[in-house]
Amino acid sequence: MFSGCFVVQPRTRDIIILGAGGFAREVLWLLEDMNQQDRQWNVLGFIDDNSSLHGEELCGFPVLGSFDWFSGGLRPKVISGVGSNKARQTFASKAGLYGLEFATAIHPSVRRSRHIEIGNGCIICAGTALTTQISIGDHVNLNLNCTVGHDATIESYCNLSPGVHISGHVSIQSGVDIGTGAVVLPSMSIGSNSTIGAGAVVTKDVPANSLAVGIPAKVVRSLSGVHKEG
Repeated sequence: MFSGCFVVQPRTRDIIILGAGGFAREVLWLLEDMNQQDRQWNVLGFIDDNSSLHGEELCGFPVLGSFDWFSGGLRPKVISGVGSNKARQTFASKAGLYGLEFATAIHPSVRRSRHIEIGNGCIICAGTALTTQISIGDHVNLNLNCTVGHDATIESYCNLSPGVHISGHVSIQSGVDIGTGAVVLPSMSIGSNSTIGAGAVVTKDVPANSLAVGIPAKVVRSLSGVHKEG
């Protein structure tokens, strides 16, 4: 009588990357690294509205066409391969019209406690560390080597570029874009749709729809183009 134990292998799922630019190639790399651990994803290719790319190959995978490709009836999982917060919102709206479901991709090297909430369609790249009691909304990008401290909240459609460090009790509202190497000190709040420049250090709250740059970060203008004094 055989007494060995059975190992249940995860089901491989078809997936398509939305977008065909640089970040889309990084997302492909992330999915391939996930497959090194266990075969989770069968990448079918890329979708992009740029018709000049249709029929081309990207890292050995085809650019299948625009969103109209889904009219053929296939309903694989999808994942956004763009850094732009607005583009990810557009993709989510289009995907909803076709009944598509977004995958969340977390690199195997990511360190995180069990006290983390992560929404749909998120991308968490290699080298990132998430501590405890952290809430992350839908369609959030955490790029390479980011850190997020305890009791932080990151709402939907935010982007943290490589090397961003978020301290404890920070609140980042929806649509925020934080540039490479920026630091947000404890208990700060960044209002919705604001942009924090690369290398900035946020030492006080940033209102919504603002561009803040420098050390310490100062609001230099609203995103409507009206100048604001720091």
